[in-house]
Amino acid sequence: MIMKTLLLFLAMFVSVFSVAQDGGMDTSFGNEGVVITDIDDSTDLGLAVVQQDDGKLVISGITSFDNGNSFLPYVVRYLPDGSLDNSFGDGGTLIGDFAEGYTHAMNVFIDGLQNIIVAGIFIESQAYHYKVARYDANGFLDTSFGTNGLFTVPSGYESKMTMLSDDSFLFVKFKNNDEISVFHYLENGTLNPDFGVNGIATSAFTGGQFKLEGVKTGANGNIFVLGRRDITLAADIILMQFQPDGYLNTSFGNNGMAIKTIDAMNPMNSSSAGFDFTDDGKIVIAGSSGACLNESHSIRQPFFLKYESDGLPDNSFGVNGTVLLPISNFEISQLLIQTNQKMMAVGHAQDCFEGSSYIIRRYYLDGNIDYSFSGGAPMELEYSTSIFQEDGKIVSIGSTPWYTGNEDIVVFRLNNNPLSVPQFEDQVVKVYPNPSKGIFIVEREFPIENNSYQITDVVGKIIANGELYNQQTQIDLSFVQSGVYFLKTSNSVFRLLKN
Repeated sequence: MIMKTLLLFLAMFVSVFSVAQDGGMDTSFGNEGVVITDIDDSTDLGLAVVQQDDGKLVISGITSFDNGNSFLPYVVRYLPDGSLDNSFGDGGTLIGDFAEGYTHAMNVFIDGLQNIIVAGIFIESQAYHYKVARYDANGFLDTSFGTNGLFTVPSGYESKMTMLSDDSFLFVKFKNNDEISVFHYLENGTLNPDFGVNGIATSAFTGGQFKLEGVKTGANGNIFVLGRRDITLAADIILMQFQPDGYLNTSFGNNGMAIKTIDAMNPMNSSSAGFDFTDDGKIVIAGSSGACLNESHSIRQPFFLKYESDGLPDNSFGVNGTVLLPISNFEISQLLIQTNQKMMAVGHAQDCFEGSSYIIRRYYLDGNIDYSFSGGAPMELEYSTSIFQEDGKIVSIGSTPWYTGNEDIVVFRLNNNPLSVPQFEDQVVKVYPNPSKGIFIVEREFPIENNSYQITDVVGKIIANGELYNQQTQIDLSFVQSGVYFLKTSNSVFRLLKN
């Protein structure tokens, strides 16, 4: 095992913020917040991360020792400070032999006994199968699990897995193009005979093929599935709900589905999305739709969608449950909602030539950006994903870019306080004169942070947007017709009357 620090790579980090600020690098972790690990001079892709109860971090992915001709799954465990845990495997690393082949879809989970469950989609006999293995806390294959430590879900190319609170597992996958199935495996890796038919609940499905993006269970045990379908000049973002028994809940949305079409800007369309739940049981989706116009120009429409628990849009959120963020190259692939209900959108800035820069941004629950979060410093990563630690800090992983040499595992940690509510969120905000002939003054009691705003008309069309910088900010609506407009800030909505 070789642990190495790439000085040129780390030189990409630039930060003008205090390291203790939310979004700043946690300098108590690794080398100024970053750990880069190379497994025996191989190609190593970091694909999944989880935290153990004792604060140790477990990373999983695939590694290749023959220039990418073959891949094997690996597990690496780090101590809370980012150093390798030498008590685990071979100097902190183990290479699995339960599967072979390239994959970009991996999961890693920790059960109640601190066993490590590693899973992913691998090709075998010209078909894709979902392989699941369980290791004990010391890195030895647990032969009491499944069959000799593993089990396989056949024909699992379009499948997603999640682990439940009782250490059992749910899989959702397409079966042909007209059925969708939910599998329930018990904590010992065998199918639950009391679930569906011999452990599999299959529902007729006529919604067309789409890519599975994630599966999660809500507070009441309902199973939510997120998918996306790229079509010419648009993308369908699809949310489905299954009952706890695994069958499609046809009372959710429209016959079990809630679909939102997001326009793209080019026929070469691609999309991405992730989702999470609010404390009051609503579902928020964050994603992007767009395209590469050429090898150096990516254009994306980032968005938030918010649904009620019954699958209908939350009309108190944005316009008919939709907030369109400014068009950019931000490709959102993951959403994390923290305990104070602020939203973390995780993704990349694509350069359209197999390279991308990691981006994480924090938003208020109404979709306005939180400028008090610095978002760390941009760095180039492949296959990045993020989690919240128990203390609220953010751990993100990925791989170094291919053009810097063999890819290596990258782990970094950002400061983040999930409980604090900045004072300016609770401050008094006044708008005057109102009515006005066009000039409105927005006055804030505590102008500590910049705060974004948006002006919409009565049908939700965006008229203007900007930021509140000082104690008093002037907004000029003299260019619009007389009528009623709405000023939306991070925590308030004001009705404006233009004479």
